[in-house]
Amino acid sequence: MSATQPNHPHPTLTMSVTPEQRDRAVAWLQQAYAEDRIGESELDWRLGRVLEAHDRRGLNEAFLGLVQVPMASQAVGLHPAYQPLVRPELRQQAGRGAAGFAHFSVFLLWILGPLVVFGLSSPGTYARREAAKAFNFQLLSFLLLIAGGITTAIFPGDGFDPVMGFMALGWFILTIVGGAKALQGEDWRNPVTRVLKLQVLSER
Repeated sequence: MSATQPNHPHPTLTMSVTPEQRDRAVAWLQQAYAEDRIGESELDWRLGRVLEAHDRRGLNEAFLGLVQVPMASQAVGLHPAYQPLVRPELRQQAGRGAAGFAHFSVFLLWILGPLVVFGLSSPGTYARREAAKAFNFQLLSFLLLIAGGITTAIFPGDGFDPVMGFMALGWFILTIVGGAKALQGEDWRNPVTRVLKLQVLSER
C-alpha cells in the first residue's frame, strides 16, 4: 500500500503579518490599479483580503492570479508584500522621465526612440502609454508630410510652401508640448491624433 506525502506548508506562511508588510501590499495593489492592471472592484476585493489577513498565507491570497510567484519564493521574501517599499512618488518620477524621453528622443532617433521606450516599458505603465502616443504622432506626421510632398509635386508652385512650413512648425511645437506634459505626468492628448485617429501602438 503506497502512502502519499502530506502537503506541509512552509512554516513562515503562518507568521503574523507586520504593519510594514500590510502597507507594502496596499501600496503594490494601488500601483497596479494606477497602471490599469486591475479594476476598481478588484482593487477593493484585494485590499479587503490584505486588511483581513492575519498571517502570510492570508496575505498571499490577496495576490492570487495577479502575481505568479512560487510558494517557496513567497516564503523567503520574493512576494511583493515582503519587498522593500518603493515610494510611489519615486516610481512615478521614473515613469515620467521615461515618458518625456519617449517624446524628446524623436529629435535624435525619430520613431525609434518612442519604439524603444515602448518595448522596454511594462504594459499599462505611464511610460508605455506616452511612448505609444509619441510613436503614433510621429508616424502620422510623417504620413502627412508625404501627402503634402505629393500634393506639392502634383500642383507645383509656391502656394503650398506656407502650408508645409506651418505643418513643420506645428510638428515641432506639438512634440515639445507632448514631452513637457509627459514630464509633468499629465495625460495630454495631441490634438492632431484626436482628429486623425491612427494607433499603430496601443495607447492603453
